[in-house]
Amino acid sequence: MKIISVLACLLCGGASSALAYSPGMTLDFTWIGLVLCTPRPSSPEFQVENAPAGTVQLRFALTSPSGGELGGSDVHLPARGIVPRGAVAFQSPCVGGMYTWTVEAMDADGKPLARATLTRPFY
Repeated sequence: MKIISVLACLLCGGASSALAYSPGMTLDFTWIGLVLCTPRPSSPEFQVENAPAGTVQLRFALTSPSGGELGGSDVHLPARGIVPRGAVAFQSPCVGGMYTWTVEAMDADGKPLARATLTRPFY
């Protein structure tokens, strides 16, 4: 009976915290169709959702598996949060591995409002 009581408390607590949860900014992309070590790389298309109110620009940065920066750039917040392929400047990775894109939502004064990251394999 104690197990049922504990489970009921956990479930109720989870439900109440889920109702109070406000979703944060998210990032999605795919490396499909992009090639390693190209002299003029084209960034993936990015989908940024739930950028906070007041966001004017998105600041992108790419990090290698070893932690080195491979560039990135700022773009204006697009309608529906879709940043087109090729809009972000970066250095094309030449070694396969797990690479991380980070995006920060910036206000008009350049103050960061939110951050999202996503790591995916690039081969």
